[in-house]
Amino acid sequence: MRHFGRAVTVLAISALFLLDSCADMFQSRIPMTGGKTSGSLGDLLTPPEIITKLDTPAQFYAASYYSASEIRLAWEAVQGASSYIIERATVNSAQTRTEEPGDEDYETLEQVYAVSYTDTVLKNASLDAPEYQNTYYYRVKACNPVKNYDASEPTQPQAAMLFPSPGNVRASGGTSTDWIDITWEPSAAAISYEVWRSENADGASASLLQTVTGNQTWYRNRISESQQGKDFYYMVTAVNSARNKSLRTKPAYGYARVFGAPESPANVRIETGAGRGNSTNEIKIRWDAALETDTYYAVYRSSSVDASLTRLTEKTDEAAWTDKQNLKPGVYYYYVVQAIIDDIASGKALKSEFSSGVIEGFILSPPDTVVAEKKPDGTIIIKWLPSIGSEGERSLYTYKVYADNSLNGTFEALVSNEIPADTDAQGYIASEVPGDAGAFFKVSAVNGVAESAKSVTVSPAPDAALIQSASQHKFVPAAANAGGVYPVIITWKKPEGETPAFYHVQRSTRTGGGFSRVNETVLGANGPFSEIYSWDAQTGIFTYIDRNDTAKAGRKYYYRVLSLNQLEQGNFPSEERIGWGALTNNQYMIEYNKTMKAALKKLTLMHKPGSTDKLGSETKKGAISGSIAYNAAISGLGAKITIRLENYAEHYIENDQDKGVYFTLTGNSNTTASMDQSGSMNGTMRCEGMYPGYVYYDGITIRGGAAAGGTYGIHPDGGFQRTEIPWTVGEQ
Repeated sequence: MRHFGRAVTVLAISALFLLDSCADMFQSRIPMTGGKTSGSLGDLLTPPEIITKLDTPAQFYAASYYSASEIRLAWEAVQGASSYIIERATVNSAQTRTEEPGDEDYETLEQVYAVSYTDTVLKNASLDAPEYQNTYYYRVKACNPVKNYDASEPTQPQAAMLFPSPGNVRASGGTSTDWIDITWEPSAAAISYEVWRSENADGASASLLQTVTGNQTWYRNRISESQQGKDFYYMVTAVNSARNKSLRTKPAYGYARVFGAPESPANVRIETGAGRGNSTNEIKIRWDAALETDTYYAVYRSSSVDASLTRLTEKTDEAAWTDKQNLKPGVYYYYVVQAIIDDIASGKALKSEFSSGVIEGFILSPPDTVVAEKKPDGTIIIKWLPSIGSEGERSLYTYKVYADNSLNGTFEALVSNEIPADTDAQGYIASEVPGDAGAFFKVSAVNGVAESAKSVTVSPAPDAALIQSASQHKFVPAAANAGGVYPVIITWKKPEGETPAFYHVQRSTRTGGGFSRVNETVLGANGPFSEIYSWDAQTGIFTYIDRNDTAKAGRKYYYRVLSLNQLEQGNFPSEERIGWGALTNNQYMIEYNKTMKAALKKLTLMHKPGSTDKLGSETKKGAISGSIAYNAAISGLGAKITIRLENYAEHYIENDQDKGVYFTLTGNSNTTASMDQSGSMNGTMRCEGMYPGYVYYDGITIRGGAAAGGTYGIHPDGGFQRTEIPWTVGEQ
C-alpha cells in the first residue's frame, strides 16, 4: 500500500505540469523553431515594440499651386499603418472668415494605401471655375483597423490652392504706332510666362510670341508698318517649377495706331442718373463728338469679373451708347470708346487710341450676402451687406424684405419695407420680421423709382434635432468592419414645432468638437429611405446606421445630428450621445483576454518551475478593483486548479478613468486533469463594463497538459445568442 500510494502521488504531481499549460493558454507564446535564424541574444532579451496607437505621419506636405486641376499630397510612412485617411476642408476667399477651419469643417476625402495622394479638384478645368478662389486644407491620419491599432492623431493642416492663370490681362489699343504693350497680374508660383497672339477674337490658331521670366508681368510686341491698325488678341499662360502650365487666359484685344487716325474720344462719362444703380437693365454712356468728319465709334466693355474687352457695337455715329447686353447684378462694368475713320485709299480702318480714364457703371443690384437668423423668442432677423455702389450712393438706398412659404414661390409677400441703409459694427443692415412671416426670404434694393431684382433665397437654420440615442454594444443585423466592430445605430426626432428638410449625422472621437459628417449624401426628412436610413411614422423616430470602417474595439464615439433647412444649411447641432458598436465573437474573446491575461500574470505559484511548488493558494488584487484567487491541489489521480475572479478590473477605456472600466470580470476558470495530462475546463465568467456578456469554458478540452481542442462559448449582452468559437482564438 505504501508503494502504491507513493506512485499515485508521483502521478498526480506529474499532472501538475498542467499548470504550466494553463499559463500558456492565457499568455503570448514565443515560437521555438529549428533551422537557421538571423536573430541574436539581444533580440531575445529585448522585447518587440508593442504598438497600441499609431504615430502621426511626419513630413506631411501639400503642393500648393502645383497644377491647374490637381493638388498633390505626400508624407512619410508610419510603422504599423496599413492605410491613411485624408481629410479636407474648403474655405472660399470670398468668405469673411480669417481663421483656419475647425475640426467640424473637415470631411473624409479618401482612404489610401500609399504615402502620397493626388486630389483632382477639377476634372474639366475652366478659367471661371470657382475652385480657383478656394483654399483647401488637408490632414492625414494613419490607421490599421485589421490589427485594431488606434488611429493616429491627424497631422497639422496644410493649405494649398490650384495653380491659377494670370489675371487682368490687357493689351494697349492705339497707344503707339510701333508696338502693343501686354500687361497682366502675376500668377502665384509662376517661374515664367508664355505670351500668345491670335488674329481671331476667340484666340484660335494662336502662336507663341515669347516666354518671359516670372518676375516680368509685361511684354512689348513690336509691330511692323504692315501690321498697323490690325486687330490682335493676346493670351498669357503661367508656368511653374514643375513645368506645369496654367490655363491660357481669355484673349485681350489690342492694336497699333495707324498714322492719320483720329484723336481718341474725350470726356467719356456715365450719363447723369442713368448708369450707377439707377436702372436694373441698362447703363448709358456719352462722350464728346470728334472733330473729324466721317468718324464713327466702337464701344468696348470689361468688368470686375472679366478683364477682357468685349466690343458692344460695330458702328455708331452718335456720341452716346446705351448698354443693355447681358448686364448682371453685383458686377461693375468699365467702358472705353474708339473713334474710327475708314481710309478708302489704303483700305484700312484708322482707329484712334482707346479713350482714357476709368468709366464705371453698374445696374441696381440686390445684396449678395444675406443671412436669416432665428431669435429665442421666435422672431427672425434678416440681415445683409449693402448693395454695390460708392459709399454715398449706398446711403441713398432703401431695402425691402419679401417672404414665401415655398422655396420655389413667387415671393410677393412684402414683410418689411423702406429699411434704411444703416449698418451695424460688422457692416450689416438688419430687419426683424415675425416668426410666422414665412419660411424663406429675399431682399431687394430700392433707389428712387428703381427696384433691384430679389436676392438669393435665405431661410433660418432649424432648431436642433432631438437626439434619442446612440447604440452601445448592441446587436445590429449588418456586417462588422475589418476590426471586428459592428455598426452603431443613431436615432432622433425632429425639433419641436419645426420640420427640417434634411439632416446630417456627425461623429467625433471626443466630446465638444472634432465632428465630421458620417452620411455621404444629405438625409432627407422625407427620404429616400434605405437599409441604413429609416423613419417610423408612428413614433416619429429617424434611424441611421453608422457603418464606421475605422471603428476600433475599446473606442467610444460621440454622435450628434445637425438639422438642415431646404437650402441644406444648419447651425444648431443636437446634444451629443455616446455610442460604440458590439464586437464579433472572436474580437470579444481577444478583448476579454486583455484583462484575463493581466490577472493571470499577477499570480506567482502557477508560474513556478517545480511541480510541487505550484500547489497551494494565493490571491492578488486588480489594478482598479477586485481580486483573482488561485488554488491548485491534488485530486484523486490528477490535479484540480481553480481560478476565481471577483469584480476584477485592470484597464480603463482608452486609459481614461472618466470613460469607465473596460472589463470587470466575476466568475471561475477551472481546470481538471488526469495523470495522463488530459482533461477539461469548466466555469463561466461574467463580464461587465464596455462589453457586458459571458465567456464559457465548459467546451475546452485538455490534452498533453494544454488546451488542445473544443470551443469557448461567447454570449455578449445586447441581443446576441451564445456562439461557440474555436479554442485557438484564446491563444491569440
